[in-house]
Amino acid sequence: MLSSIILEETIPLAQEAVVTRGRPATWEQLRAQAHDMTAAFAALRSRRVGVSFRAAGESYAALAALDKLESDTFLFDAHLPLEEMLALARKLKLGAVLAAPPGGQSSGFSVHELCGEEKWSGSGTVTILTSGSTGEPKAARHTWESLSRPVRKGPDGAAPRWLLTYRPNLYAGLQVMLQCFADRGTLAIPDADMDPRAMAQFMCDAGVQFVSATPSFWRRLLILVDSDLLKRAPLVQITLGGEVVDQPLLDRLKQYFPQVRLAHIYATTELGRCFSVHDGMAGFPASYLGKVLPDRSELRIQDGELLVRSANSMRMYDPHSGQQTLSTDWFATGDLVELKGNRVYFVGRRTDMINVAGSKVYPMEVERVIRVVPGVSDVRVFGKVSSVAGELVACEIVPAPGQDPEALKMRVNQVCRSALSSPQQPRLIKLVDQIGLSAAGKTLRSRTS
Repeated sequence: MLSSIILEETIPLAQEAVVTRGRPATWEQLRAQAHDMTAAFAALRSRRVGVSFRAAGESYAALAALDKLESDTFLFDAHLPLEEMLALARKLKLGAVLAAPPGGQSSGFSVHELCGEEKWSGSGTVTILTSGSTGEPKAARHTWESLSRPVRKGPDGAAPRWLLTYRPNLYAGLQVMLQCFADRGTLAIPDADMDPRAMAQFMCDAGVQFVSATPSFWRRLLILVDSDLLKRAPLVQITLGGEVVDQPLLDRLKQYFPQVRLAHIYATTELGRCFSVHDGMAGFPASYLGKVLPDRSELRIQDGELLVRSANSMRMYDPHSGQQTLSTDWFATGDLVELKGNRVYFVGRRTDMINVAGSKVYPMEVERVIRVVPGVSDVRVFGKVSSVAGELVACEIVPAPGQDPEALKMRVNQVCRSALSSPQQPRLIKLVDQIGLSAAGKTLRSRTS
């Protein structure tokens, strides 16, 4: 599918396909690069090929070329050092790796041929490499058909302008690219080290209309960017994903951008896109359970965990990644949920649970309480190792401007004592300037000693 989009002859050639602060590319340039790479990489036809994939026009051109060549493509994070990339490629029995130049300052790929290549499928698969809870990469094998199935095309000639906030080599980043390119739009790619104000300015300068990002991304912008600057971006739609969306954030976004469509999407690398919510409320309607949804998925709850069966799911894990092939079409997501009336709410990830002397504490439940305390702009709750209790609940809080630190801590403690059980109450509170985010734009949940 990607090759048919980029190599199609009817695209308005002068229109921008990719915009960065340094090296924008038109659709004509992107198509020319894809044609050149198809010829240059002809020897990789139908083989198992890894790509050092960064957010740049030449990466999308390389992907289109490998799609045209029906190669089995494996997407590596471009920040991975070359030797680690080649070692992982050998483990996965790849035949070659296309390595981008270090530092991301120049264009072009170098081809590294490898020994011990496994027989390729010849069906042009796309394998997404993402770290699991153990740190070992999971290799989820998709096809361009499964990746593009959730794409919703807009009216002809719309040419939307999308902001890329996700890592380009992962499922969410690929979805943004496909959605943008399917409508012959423009993908605005910010620098990786942009601070929130620079990000907002870039959105305005690039004329961004559509933003798909994590809730943590938006909280940071709302806290640290002047509202007048943020409201200058010509936004049409905000889509939230990757983390649980809470009601205070939805309400604040609606207050900032009353004319903007708000949506939050549930998707995973393995399952693809499962469902979306457009009613401005946290969680999802209980009516979603037990039926086939528009995204061709089904949901059910078992022992408090959300199970999903999805027509957009991956084919399988690559056999050489060490992951077991799914034995059932119902997938246990690891997301814990709670049914309240006609609404299903997310409680937290099973892996995020904090064990306080045998009591299970989920960070999100504590964050919900602290987030609405007057004077709190943002909060992160996490586990801290304790020699006595196993773990204790700790939190970092971003105070609103002008707050007295000790008074704010006292207010948080009072609210937590009245609203939370003893194991849930934070024993350590630290005030910080901003909450740390992972490379994927999510709130960091790592434990500390």
